[in-house]
Amino acid sequence: MARDLVRLSDVAKAAGVSQGTASNVFSRPNLVREEVRERVHEAARKLGYAGPDPRGRLLRAGKSNAIGVATAETLSYFFEDPFARELMRGISEACEQYGAGLALVSAKDDKRLAVNIQNALVDGFVLLCIENGERLVELTRDRQLPFVALALGRPDDTVSAIGIDDYAGAQLAARHLAELGHRRYGILSLELDDEHEGPIDAERLARAEYFTSRDRAHGYYEELALYGVERASIPIYETR
Repeated sequence: MARDLVRLSDVAKAAGVSQGTASNVFSRPNLVREEVRERVHEAARKLGYAGPDPRGRLLRAGKSNAIGVATAETLSYFFEDPFARELMRGISEACEQYGAGLALVSAKDDKRLAVNIQNALVDGFVLLCIENGERLVELTRDRQLPFVALALGRPDDTVSAIGIDDYAGAQLAARHLAELGHRRYGILSLELDDEHEGPIDAERLARAEYFTSRDRAHGYYEELALYGVERASIPIYETR
């Protein structure tokens, strides 16, 4: 019999047991006597039956016991970016605590991203909104699963979100240095987008694709202005 055509009913028939008993052997073996389990497993091996399709079980349960982490980036982003790696470490620890799995959902192409989010076998999403966050939220809402957005970059009372006030944090950092008496500054910034590295000017800062670096720069500027440090005197260098 072809391997992909073997069904549980075939295994049950070959082992001389009911389909319910065969099902219990794979899903609740503690309910079946050892000699019966061995007979069913032996029949399954001979027929090439690897066990029930987990997709069917998930459909019946209505739950996959997995969390999807989604971003509008390529899949390699999760492994190459230092921030993403640290973020995934924290998410993984929480999932392990609750016995949940993880699924990485990503694509730079909008159509592919929509398909991946729609087809992901997950119970909910963590949205990493470093780029195109509004689109991520829109696609996930269409899926009608619970989600939380990280670093959405804008206030939105309709979205469950976790973020950092980069502007206020930058003000605190600048204030600390200014109160120590320092008056000459330079800003070493994370990337504003994926296309550039090196010195940047005010025009490029205004066009920043990644709001984190932009908001921090404005926080530094505004706070240092209170101590007489002019914005034009503060160079910014963009780098990974």
